[in-house]
Amino acid sequence: MKEIIQEIDITFFEEFDQNACNQCGICFSECPIMNLPLDKAKKEINRLINGVETNYVLEECQSCFSCNFYCPENAHPASLILKRWNELYKEDGLKIRGKYYITHYPQYPNFRSYVMERLPEQTKELVESWASIEPIKGDTLTYPGCNVITFAELTQASFFSDLEIRGRLEYCCGETLFRTGYRDELWQVTKRLDKWFNTLKPRKLLVLCTAGTNVFKNVLPHYGLTYKFESIKSYIQYLWEKIENGEIEIKNQLDMSVTIQESCYSKMFGDKYMDLPRKILDVIGVDIIDIDACREDMRCCGIGGGFSVDSAYNPLKIMSSSFRNFKEFRKTGADAICVYCAGCLATLKTAQKLYFRKNMKVFHIIELIQKAIGEEPSLTEKTKNKRATSFFWGIMKKQMPKLLSRKNFRIADIPEDPPKYKKAW
Repeated sequence: MKEIIQEIDITFFEEFDQNACNQCGICFSECPIMNLPLDKAKKEINRLINGVETNYVLEECQSCFSCNFYCPENAHPASLILKRWNELYKEDGLKIRGKYYITHYPQYPNFRSYVMERLPEQTKELVESWASIEPIKGDTLTYPGCNVITFAELTQASFFSDLEIRGRLEYCCGETLFRTGYRDELWQVTKRLDKWFNTLKPRKLLVLCTAGTNVFKNVLPHYGLTYKFESIKSYIQYLWEKIENGEIEIKNQLDMSVTIQESCYSKMFGDKYMDLPRKILDVIGVDIIDIDACREDMRCCGIGGGFSVDSAYNPLKIMSSSFRNFKEFRKTGADAICVYCAGCLATLKTAQKLYFRKNMKVFHIIELIQKAIGEEPSLTEKTKNKRATSFFWGIMKKQMPKLLSRKNFRIADIPEDPPKYKKAW
């Protein structure tokens, strides 16, 4: 089978090219988040270039990188935004409420560790089994990613039974650090990961999320990751290959409709990749009703609303971003929302706790495939709701009290060797 994941132009994540930029404003006028009038968009890119405080961009950007695609001159405006965020962070730090979303230090309360402490005992045992640092037995390491670790039951589908999964929250790929512009910290993450991979010694990498696939394939090599894999594959491609080869046998047509919450990174792999979840859903009998902001125009599930230095993971901005998507999802009349990113699942299910209009069910595509092969989803509706409740109350108890605090903090150095914990997370 031909490679599904197209290679990104090596310049895609390079520095902003001021000589190429003609300040046309298209990057921000086409932006699915800001969608500024062209005259305001022109002023914003001018202010951004000149290091002047912007009226919209630095506060509202969700670093989905769509502007890089819209730019007719290939000037990489997204990199300029990350650079300005990095400058602001170095000058003043981050508002203290943002500390709750930094997950490289699980010994400190954060939005994932709070959830992990409340997992069912059986799920805790599963996660602990992934923490081994013994060299893997096969040639492929399956990397769960932070979000799948918090929904570990997804990996118990029968078609994943032969995977060798290894991962801990401490070995986060650094995706959010990348999207928030924290360059120095990302270099530290790669040193930790390099050492980990050299211990486990995998030849191939299978990643259970699109974000991690892109970060390992196209981002971290530019931030010091030296470990070389023979191949890096997304689980969506893995599943489609198994369906095509008949290794996943579809027994039931689901006869339902869904609207899709895209992964922010899928557009970076091109149309063939974005087609994969749609092909899978079509094969299992699911009709797709897209909202306008789909594929290349996709909006983040909502977590991106917290990425700016101004937001510092403001939970109200994150939830309002999700509410905007819910409003569009409801307009489609679809039976449910389908995600193929466990982070989107966590964000949308958590936001639903405050979205008082009629809620739509949110399914991970793995759940729907399980239904189609006649298997009860290993991640039940009850479990999803309980997990979302843990995310929600963690935010309410640990982060909301600091919402109006004027205190700032800086991310501590990330050592190559994570501290020893009693718990695997």
